[in-house]
Amino acid sequence: MTATASSSPKLRVDTRGTNELPPHLDENLLTPRFYVTEFKKAAKTELTDAREEFEAMLSEMKADYNCTHFDRKASLDRLQELPQKAKETYESYLVRSVISEFSGFLLFKEISNRLKKEGNRDLGKLFQFLARDEARHAGFLSRALVAEGIEVDLPHLGGKRAATWFPISWVIYSVYLSEKIGYWRYILMDRHLKANPDQAFAPLFDFFEPWCQDENRHGDCFTVMMRCWPGITKGFRGKLLSRFFLWSVFLTHTLTVCERGEFYELLGIDPREFDEEVIKRTNHTSKNAFPWVFNLDDNKFWDLRNKIIESFRAFVGAKGLTKPVKFVKFATLIFKQFALPMEKTNALRYDKNVNFTGQDILNFWTDK
Repeated sequence: MTATASSSPKLRVDTRGTNELPPHLDENLLTPRFYVTEFKKAAKTELTDAREEFEAMLSEMKADYNCTHFDRKASLDRLQELPQKAKETYESYLVRSVISEFSGFLLFKEISNRLKKEGNRDLGKLFQFLARDEARHAGFLSRALVAEGIEVDLPHLGGKRAATWFPISWVIYSVYLSEKIGYWRYILMDRHLKANPDQAFAPLFDFFEPWCQDENRHGDCFTVMMRCWPGITKGFRGKLLSRFFLWSVFLTHTLTVCERGEFYELLGIDPREFDEEVIKRTNHTSKNAFPWVFNLDDNKFWDLRNKIIESFRAFVGAKGLTKPVKFVKFATLIFKQFALPMEKTNALRYDKNVNFTGQDILNFWTDK
């Protein structure tokens, strides 16, 4: 695919100021979530047994293999005109993506600064590289938005929402899944568009392959972190954390892709098939890090997934007294999915001597 040559992005002239979205975009999108965690505890990550793997990961991040792939001079203008509805769908995708990447940048940058302050410069350096990649992704998406005539002043968004505190275990589990599911989304879209180049209407899609490799490496970094904290993967805590984060991320992905699937349909991708493939791949990949994953070999998970989609649609469309009834049905279905059987993995742990005790249950929410 050949990008349309352009010396500079063409801005649409309008009366909106920076950070003001067009009417078809929800203003709440411009509120990136900023998370904080137990920085002192994170700084105590024991890397002795993981030193060889950690150094290999640090060297790979330092090499910055994608440094030249994200060409700042490359045109990101669309190659073709889109109908108004398709144009709005594309712009909505760009805004959601840029805010997600910028939120990751804020988190990684803060963790890096705090780790260095606490004396763990090695781990701080790793998070500095993670922040570098997220900033690069956000900047690239921002340029794609400028090509659409939308300017988002990212540096001034960080203070729009109060920081949310997460235990270190929650950060490790959730960010690992966020990066790995992001990898599978990008690589599967890239493969589809390479097989169907006529559906790749923007040069931005040319960068999905190097993009997804960044996501994959980021997930691997958190795999090392998880192996260095075997206490968060043992017994009751490990099983509950695995179940909760896999379920919540998969449920969110299903509702996002299947209920707001216009973007994928725009690329000629069936949303339900895409959702199923991404979940399958992510669940399988998680066996390398999580102590438990869902058993997706039978059809129970997918049967419930389909019922959840229909129930959610019914709930959203309901009015009056039927709405709470529809919500109860929806809530019952997602709880059934949450409670589905899981299978134990053989993910590597560096400390085999950490034993689970009943005190872990009491410490779960505070992660002590």
